[in-house]
Amino acid sequence: MKKITLLLLCNLFILCSPIKTQVRDDFRSASDAEKKAFLKKLNATNSDKSVLILTQGYKGEKIVATQGNKSVFSGYPITNLKTQLADYFSFESAKPLLIHDSFSKLDVIIDPKNSSKHKFIYLRKEYKKGVATYQLTYSNTLRPIY
Repeated sequence: MKKITLLLLCNLFILCSPIKTQVRDDFRSASDAEKKAFLKKLNATNSDKSVLILTQGYKGEKIVATQGNKSVFSGYPITNLKTQLADYFSFESAKPLLIHDSFSKLDVIIDPKNSSKHKFIYLRKEYKKGVATYQLTYSNTLRPIY
């Protein structure tokens, strides 16, 4: 009985988690030439690199991404309402990536077992009833950037 109660509580916490994940490749993609130019610009053409794309919901709060003790990205991204993009950067997909949002005080961890399988990772931020939630989408499809 205690095990059943514990399982139900664990499921409740997972469902209420501020970070939801999904895997998708079914959206409109950028052309191959645009994809190659984008990856070259970010120095992410190797298979051991992935790209994190910050999409909706960023309003200038400080975002810091680190791998180990090394800062990979630090900035104050603001979502462009026309393109629905805030910022992007490449990182090593074989190491865990920690993204810290200084405004919401939440951390998002991107596990290498997922990032090594996907070239593009989209991170969307939403506010529901004053609480920040995140949607993490793993994909091998680059949606149009510009």
